Amino acid sequence: MNYTEPFIPTPEDIIPKMLSFASVKAGETVFDLGSGDGRILIAAARDFHARGVGVETRKRLVIACRKKVNEMGLSGQVTISCRSFKKVSLRKADVLALYLSSYVLNQLVPKFSSELRSGTRIVNFDYEIPGWTPVREMEVLPEGWKKPHPIYLYVT
Repeated sequence: MNYTEPFIPTPEDIIPKMLSFASVKAGETVFDLGSGDGRILIAAARDFHARGVGVETRKRLVIACRKKVNEMGLSGQVTISCRSFKKVSLRKADVLALYLSSYVLNQLVPKFSSELRSGTRIVNFDYEIPGWTPVREMEVLPEGWKKPHPIYLYVT
């Protein structure tokens, strides 16, 4: 069975909080698995001077993201590929900035364990990685939402 997460964008006002919480630094490489419209990648490049690497299976979202990245002059900093993130190497990641369900995160645990370098940070909005203990967590209230939601930070 091929399970695809629904496209639910990370709230715009939460993205800078996630990237700051993960201590993204200029020159680092931020991966977003299931990058959707690229909003996390764009913020990482534009606001944190990081390199963004996105992986998305929906071709229309990849095309839209590439167009926006080009229009913003960020094509030297952001790349996005249209493929399954299970087939992409994570070895160059300094940070994974994600909005993935615990179901998908659980499927990725073996990949994280085998591919991520020691010290890689994983920041995920709303869902914990099953079986892992976050080093920090914080509650945020996205604009227009009724109750706070967590951001989890893990370090490999």
